[in-house]
Amino acid sequence: MKVFFSLSVIATLLSLSAGAAVGSPNQQAVLYHNATLINPATEQQLNDGWLLVKDGRIVQMGQQQADAGLPAAAKHIDLQQQYVLPGLIDVHLHLTAGPHRVEMQDGKPVLTMKGHSQITRYHALSTLATGVTTAFSPAGEPEANAEYARQQQAGNWPGPQLSYAGFVFEPTPILGGSVHPKDEAGWQAEIASQKALGVQYIKLYQGLTKDEVAMGVRLAKAAGLKTLAHLDNVSWQYAADLGIDALTHALPTSSELLTGDGKIAYLAERKNPHSARFIYSWFKHADYDSAPMQQLFDTLARQQTHVDLTLVVNELVYFARELDSLYPEQDMWVYHPQMRKRWRATLVAPSYDWTAEELATAQQQMPKVQQLFKRLNDAGVPLAIGTDSVASGPFYLRELQLSQGAGLTNWQVLQLATTGGARHLGLTDTGQLAEGFAADFIVLTANPLIDLNALNTVHTVVQQGKAWQVDELKAQLDSLSKIEL
Repeated sequence: MKVFFSLSVIATLLSLSAGAAVGSPNQQAVLYHNATLINPATEQQLNDGWLLVKDGRIVQMGQQQADAGLPAAAKHIDLQQQYVLPGLIDVHLHLTAGPHRVEMQDGKPVLTMKGHSQITRYHALSTLATGVTTAFSPAGEPEANAEYARQQQAGNWPGPQLSYAGFVFEPTPILGGSVHPKDEAGWQAEIASQKALGVQYIKLYQGLTKDEVAMGVRLAKAAGLKTLAHLDNVSWQYAADLGIDALTHALPTSSELLTGDGKIAYLAERKNPHSARFIYSWFKHADYDSAPMQQLFDTLARQQTHVDLTLVVNELVYFARELDSLYPEQDMWVYHPQMRKRWRATLVAPSYDWTAEELATAQQQMPKVQQLFKRLNDAGVPLAIGTDSVASGPFYLRELQLSQGAGLTNWQVLQLATTGGARHLGLTDTGQLAEGFAADFIVLTANPLIDLNALNTVHTVVQQGKAWQVDELKAQLDSLSKIEL
């Protein structure tokens, strides 16, 4: 979901009406030293640590000893006892999406989320400036995603390294967002087209039938692609039994996961197809100790189905009328000015007709949403951190804080942000401070193990050996924000 919180809010709304960023060959060796190295993968905090970086890789690392010298390097950077953390990974970033608008098509109003290269470049810069060096776009125009990936790898557009899915398979028409082929041959053709544009996942969406979800999984596998799903009435259990590779959003809102009187009450509440109350009411009725939920946890853990819950999305909907305090305007520099104009108003739309009592009930469910996160984590389901935004920034930090509030330690939260994200994306050389790994790391003035707000103190971002100063990245945002679109 996004307005940002792309397709999930869109679906609800419809129901209601210049420098190289990558390491270049033959880089000179650079030694970063006099720092505290924080490696969530091993839960190790190494004082007086150093990293030797060459050709985009960490080639050596260690702890400075009083009786031993440092490795030779063409350049030495004294980090003055600051903190080094692996680059952050956002596994749910709709980087190439544009502002939500309504356009006329064939005489009918249709929502669009078509992007613009200048907006994409702005959000890529701002996301990199907040320490996110790697990301996955779970939906978007495949051409736009492919173009961003080419430009980023060529060093023309600084931003996170991106892998991506394409248009979602969904009956609701969304320009720049969805496709819904009429038959199996059409599905095959669309999957082949997206594959040719470099997608790694086929995204199945909430309006599909069970048969369509099954067909999507089958055809994607036949094409050598993975499947990702945002589901609603179709149960997560059904998708897991099919062998779905990943599930997204803390919205497993199928009645099939409920039991007894709770299921009856929920089905009665869902009779109004234009109500968005299900976004909170499912949690009111869910019993995580029930047989269906226990079976789901077991299946997801056994099959190692990847899940990103985007807890921030639930909070944004439940507290949509309090966004000014949750996300003050000074934190929203990460958004292009065109996005800043309307994102709060867009998020209010799903709850426009909720009474004060209903808003209170929705907000009371947030701990239950966090309990789902903790239950999945305790069961051994592989989780990762995603924002469902077009730029990570404050939404990424809030996602970490909500994860911590679910009962995780700072070490565990930072693991999800680094190694968890790498595992989610199948990256075997990213997400750790370790020899042979990509030189993706961030330098902070404060320790995130003490307070996650330390992530607001990032001042240097190193991505595949290329060092960026955050102030320099922010300066580039000014010129991009002034371009006429």
